[in-house]
Amino acid sequence: MIASPWRFEPVISDQDLAKIGILTLRWSHIEHILGNCLKVLLRLSDDEAAAIVFPMNLETRINRIVEISEINPLSEHAQAALNEFRPVIKGLQLVRNNVVHAILIEDEREGHVFHLRSKQRTLSKTDVFSVEELTNYAAHLVTAFRYALGFKDGIEPVLYTWPDRPPIPEFLLSTVQFPRKQKA
Repeated sequence: MIASPWRFEPVISDQDLAKIGILTLRWSHIEHILGNCLKVLLRLSDDEAAAIVFPMNLETRINRIVEISEINPLSEHAQAALNEFRPVIKGLQLVRNNVVHAILIEDEREGHVFHLRSKQRTLSKTDVFSVEELTNYAAHLVTAFRYALGFKDGIEPVLYTWPDRPPIPEFLLSTVQFPRKQKA
């Protein structure tokens, strides 16, 4: 096998690389399920969705879902899942993009960090790994949303219960903003 020329590889443990890989796959699955939600809302076949929905980025998929929900209101359960999902995914998208598109550089205080030059944003491994609970929460939310939209062949929607909201990592508090509850 041809050896990699990059110096950072030997300093990241196999365990850390595995954790980054697992998080990355979870983020991809969340985005894929969200695409399936849009596919269902648009009543598309798999082939039609492959041509129309799946080339869209995450933000476009969410925007289209919101636009459709304004025309054809969602069930209460689906809307609640979507409302909870949107701020969570905004924070996770920041981390995902920072990890997937970053370069790994050495920082005097933090050790090796993920630096995204285009945004001048740096995340430590601690920052990245601190979103695992939030990632799992988002996976439950998108699953709840998908199930609430119903299934083929007239199978009724399922009211999937998601877990309680985990604490938001401090570095994401300004990004993950939940709507304030209306007073009755």
